[in-house]
Amino acid sequence: MRTKPRVKYFTKTPGTGEYRVLNITEIITDAVDCYPWHEYFAIWPRKTITGNWVFWERAFKRRVWLVWGASFHMEPEVQYATFFDLIETGESV
Repeated sequence: MRTKPRVKYFTKTPGTGEYRVLNITEIITDAVDCYPWHEYFAIWPRKTITGNWVFWERAFKRRVWLVWGASFHMEPEVQYATFFDLIETGESV
């Protein structure tokens, strides 16, 4: 399943150490090495898909592939969300 991204992602440019914005064109959720939302307890602070922080509470976690550039650059990403984030964005568990 391919979905449109909701947040901007930043990456470090090799050699210079500067951050740049990746123009994410889509999020792939059903490819190799992806897994769906499952329950997770956030012991360390994690940023959710809506930009909020979750710490020391129950949350959800999934692994996806982010596609950027001309649709052939992909990077794995682990995303975190609270139950209210999933309701707000329309995602299903």
